[in-house]
Amino acid sequence: MAWALRRLSDVQTGHPWSVLCLALVSTLFAGALAARLTLRTSLGELLPENKESVIVAARVAERLPAVSNLAVVAEGSDNRALQRFVDALAPELRAIGPPLVGRVDDGVREAHAFFDQNRFLYAPLDLIREIHDEIEARYDYEVGRRADLLLDDDQPPPPLTEQSIRERLQKRTQQERDQKARYPDGYFLDPETHTAVVLVRTPIGIGDVERTQALLARVREAVARVGPERFDRSMRIGFTGNLITGAEEYAQVKGDLAHVGFWGVVLILGVVFLFYLRLRTLVAMTLTVGVGVLWTFGLAYLLVGHLNTSTGFLVSIVVGNGINFSIIYMARYLEARRALAPAQSAFLAHRETWLGTLAASSAATAAYGSLAVTDFRGFKHFGIIGGTGMLLCWLATYLFLPAILAIAERVRAIKPPAGVVGGLRGLYGRPFAWLSGRAPRLVTGAALALALGAAVLGYRYIAADPLEYNMKNIRNEPKLAPSEARRLSVLVDDIVGRQGQDGLAIVVERLEQVPALKQELDRRKDAAPAELKPFEEVVTVYSLLPRDQEKKIALIQAARAKIEQAHDKGAMAPADWEKLRQYLPPKDLRPIGIEDLPEQVVGSFVERDGTRGRLVYIVPTRGRSVWDGKYLMLWADTFRTTALPDGSVVKGSGHSVVYADMFLAVIEDAPRAMAVSLLATLLIVLLAFRGRASALWVVGSVLMGLCWMLGVLAVWKSHLGPAGIEVEPLRLNFLNFVALPITIGVGADYAVNIMQRYRLAGGGDIRRVVVETGGAVILCSLTTILGYLALTLSINQAIHSFGIAAATGEICCLCAAVLVLPCALVWRARRRTAARGGT
Repeated sequence: MAWALRRLSDVQTGHPWSVLCLALVSTLFAGALAARLTLRTSLGELLPENKESVIVAARVAERLPAVSNLAVVAEGSDNRALQRFVDALAPELRAIGPPLVGRVDDGVREAHAFFDQNRFLYAPLDLIREIHDEIEARYDYEVGRRADLLLDDDQPPPPLTEQSIRERLQKRTQQERDQKARYPDGYFLDPETHTAVVLVRTPIGIGDVERTQALLARVREAVARVGPERFDRSMRIGFTGNLITGAEEYAQVKGDLAHVGFWGVVLILGVVFLFYLRLRTLVAMTLTVGVGVLWTFGLAYLLVGHLNTSTGFLVSIVVGNGINFSIIYMARYLEARRALAPAQSAFLAHRETWLGTLAASSAATAAYGSLAVTDFRGFKHFGIIGGTGMLLCWLATYLFLPAILAIAERVRAIKPPAGVVGGLRGLYGRPFAWLSGRAPRLVTGAALALALGAAVLGYRYIAADPLEYNMKNIRNEPKLAPSEARRLSVLVDDIVGRQGQDGLAIVVERLEQVPALKQELDRRKDAAPAELKPFEEVVTVYSLLPRDQEKKIALIQAARAKIEQAHDKGAMAPADWEKLRQYLPPKDLRPIGIEDLPEQVVGSFVERDGTRGRLVYIVPTRGRSVWDGKYLMLWADTFRTTALPDGSVVKGSGHSVVYADMFLAVIEDAPRAMAVSLLATLLIVLLAFRGRASALWVVGSVLMGLCWMLGVLAVWKSHLGPAGIEVEPLRLNFLNFVALPITIGVGADYAVNIMQRYRLAGGGDIRRVVVETGGAVILCSLTTILGYLALTLSINQAIHSFGIAAATGEICCLCAAVLVLPCALVWRARRRTAARGGT
């Protein structure tokens, strides 16, 4: 191996420009691939593509006529002008048609006309029966009175007048009258603010930037053709809706990625510069890790093809971890330059650091790779990109950093740090070296006691279910400046109401399955305890149809016949008859079917191909929050799979099922990832140290750091309350969980390098090892910690908590490696010396 390393260093230092040409070509190619990566922010992207809930959700989305809405908002000074503008614009928008537009809602005029026409069928059966009985009674009374058959004490029933029947009908259709009061002219219009709204329902998903821009362009063209200034010169047109505000949030997420990545890189490079205080050293390491990062994301395009809400933040993490190999190599190179020429220094740095750094990178790769064996795509892709990033950054370091240094040496010799600069570098490791020499037994004993206590806390933490079920604590917290779209969104909500925020759709294959599905779901709801009611109600297209239509029609026609007979017999005033005729139902009144419902009424139950009735909506339980993960799992389990009497099975999905599966994925995959990470790290450490006892010291250091980390997470949010100390942990979620397996592998990096340098030094002078190698190890940890802490700048609370958890693990593993491990080694050496002296 020494011969191969000698040959490699000779090529790198003898022909550096050739080596860098190779780096340039490969970097340009990788950069071109990385530029093609897209960002997918849907949480469904975190689940495996073959997950049933994802497949069913995609199938439902394909059949829904609209999944988003775009609102055209007109603000003016003349309500009649706004109405005329809406009348002119709506046909233009409908003409856009599929695939951009599902349907256009410009008011409730069609619905008003439909319910007016069919008000008798929608009236309650008891009202129809009551009116029928009163008409019968009045008719019999009038007939008896004319025939002089009434008794003196007979009380006359209410007279048959237009006013009496009209008042009875209007009294019983209060819901319809309330809607008419809100929209008196049938338009989505606020007469006080002079604001009108037209809703464009679209199948375009939030985050589909290209199609969103295409739709917005077509809508703007339609508005321009209509010309709002023709109706009111003061009219202003704006656009909002979840499609527009979602696009703004998508843009902010992309900006958040850039913001976090930029500050992560700046902080990492800043601390590296403060360590070396040499610009050329910083440039060399920056170029090296830059090559590794571009290789990483270029390969990510080939292996994955896109980024999601977890992998999008890997830039600062890969830089923070990937630069560690350059730091270790640079530290040994500069140390060797005190006595050797550049070529010999490069060879020495190769020979003495390649195995330790390869073991460290392999352990880190194994930690990331442990996530790749899970089914959860949020873990899998994170593991693939992070794991390959560690190996590629290591490879870039040992291929190109020596060549970059060779070129820098030809310009001007790189002198090893001395004087003040060397002293400052030594400050990183000197406090730990001092403690290891002064109080090794005390530090070791205290560390073991803390580890034992932390292990107990960690066990309780895991046993008490540390998952975060409050979805509000893992969502984005947008810090957008008030935008025009958001201002208009408030107006639209006030005028139109919130459009389908919480209801969830199930799609069946045949219309006849709908009643059976509703019956079975209602049975499940009724069988559940009151405190565990899974949903409020099931809404189907049949919910839009009047009940008991045949009974109502029989009563209505009988009542009509009596009224006509009363008119024919002169029992009704001619003036009342003329007014009442407009309220009488048609003689050919028939039951209303699904096909008779107008689009404004049945729109939510119409599929993209025009099929009606196969969509079923599940309304969440009143008083339960759809942000409650435990309720989402309860809700989802109710309709995830429903067997019908005919033997068919209906699969349900939607955000509740997807979220529920995300919780289940974390619960199922977390133990597997932890076990794989631990076993893989143990195997790599054993191989790196060839089964020597040194490997056990490294493993012990990692386990101690992990115990400390769990203990800290268990009491992270503890505070002093009225009843004393109130312990509150940092909850785990589907993003910050990855900090646990990663800590095992990345944390092993520091102990491996300390132990490897200690072994190469012959097992003596631990103080020098801690000051020199320990200083570089501390710098490695600082870059990684800063990479993680940069994540706390994110607007996403899950990413924010991941940064905290991962940084905590780093600090714990660092202290175990550069403080406790040297102290334990010194304590062991002194005990052996004392034992030999005693013999």
